[in-house]
Amino acid sequence: MEENKVKKVNLIKVTGVLLFSSFAILSGTKGYAYENGQNDPNTQTQEIKKQDSATLPAEGTFQEFDPTKPVDPSLPNPGPTDKAWVDVEIPTKILFGQTDISSGIISPNYEIKNLSSKSVEIAIMDFKDRAKPATGKSDAEKISNQLTLDLKNVTSNTVVPLHTTDAKNPAQFPADLGAITTQGEKLVFQLTGNVAKGFQFSQTAIQPQYDMVLKFEVK
Repeated sequence: MEENKVKKVNLIKVTGVLLFSSFAILSGTKGYAYENGQNDPNTQTQEIKKQDSATLPAEGTFQEFDPTKPVDPSLPNPGPTDKAWVDVEIPTKILFGQTDISSGIISPNYEIKNLSSKSVEIAIMDFKDRAKPATGKSDAEKISNQLTLDLKNVTSNTVVPLHTTDAKNPAQFPADLGAITTQGEKLVFQLTGNVAKGFQFSQTAIQPQYDMVLKFEVK
C-alpha cells in the first residue's frame, strides 16, 4: 500500500475513487527549552560591580525539528500543541467499490500511523466531489441520491457517515475519527456502505471521485 508521510502539516486531503462495475539559549553546562518571547525559566544571573563592561556569551542552535523525538531541553522546541509535532503516515488514496454480486461496498483496510512522539487526534473536515465538470453532472452527482457511504474505524469499531441519500440529514463535518496516542500506533479504517435498491449496474463503470479532508490536532 502506497503511503504518504505528513510532517508539520495539520490539514490534508485523501482522495478516493469509487468504481461501480521554540529556540533555546544554552549555558556552558546545560541547555533549557523556552518559548519565543517568554522568560527563560532557567536564567542564571551574574552581578557586574565596579566595572564598566561585561562579556555575555550568546550561543545559538540551528537544526531541523524532529517531531518523532521527545522534548529535548537542550534544543529549541515548539509549543506543546503546535502543528510542528504532526508526523503521520497516511495512504495516498483510498479505493472502494461495488458490483451487482457484492453485498454492499467493499474496500481494503487502510492505516494512519503516528510517527510523532505526541498524541494526535484526527478529524474528517469534508468529503466532497473532486471531479465536478464545468458543464453537466459529475459521476458523483449522478450517483449522489443513491449512495450511502461510511468510514468505519476498524480499530475502535465506530462509524463516521461520509455521504447519505437523505438531503435533510446529510453527513456532518467536522467529524471526529479518533486518536493515535502513542508513537507507532495505527488507526485502521475502511469504507463501507451500499447503493440504493434498484440501482442499475452496467458494463460502463460509474467512477465518482472524492476528496476526503483530514485535520490533525496535537494533544
